Amino acid sequence: MIPDPASASELAKQAMLAYRRGELSAAAEGFRSASAAYTRDGDELAAAEAANNLCVTLLQADRPQEALECVEGTPAVFERHNESGRAAQAVGNLGTALESCGRPAEAEAAYRHSLDLFRSLGDREGESLILQRLSQVRLRQGQPIEALAAMQASLEAAPRGGLLRRWMRSLLSLPARFFSG
Repeated sequence: MIPDPASASELAKQAMLAYRRGELSAAAEGFRSASAAYTRDGDELAAAEAANNLCVTLLQADRPQEALECVEGTPAVFERHNESGRAAQAVGNLGTALESCGRPAEAEAAYRHSLDLFRSLGDREGESLILQRLSQVRLRQGQPIEALAAMQASLEAAPRGGLLRRWMRSLLSLPARFFSG
């Protein structure tokens, strides 16, 4: 059976291909159409996944307000369906959209929620990425010590400990030694 070219899954697949080629406008339109088609078909989870992909695409296309609008309800969808990993990612995307819209306090709250979800899952890589985002928000808020602490925690949470990460951990521990000494 040949898939209907307007089917939700085919739209999502084509959008992902466009995204991988760097065709952000085509990808955004495809993810938007896929989300609408999944919603029409009653597949709430797939619609939320397409909306999250749309959010990421719109953020890369420097369209933060649109990204925020499309991601706002998706964490709740994933949480209702006990999809904690996807919820953690969606809340992180929400934080990035809020940060990009100039709402750092709300972004920080979203990042903290995402961090809690990643930690509960034991997802060290997700935890590390969110801590990096949290560090950036704190730095922009004029909280350099808190930013440093979040970045150091990010390096500690990272699943891989190569030479560069060990060097960074050592470097970032210096201010802590200075203040505690």
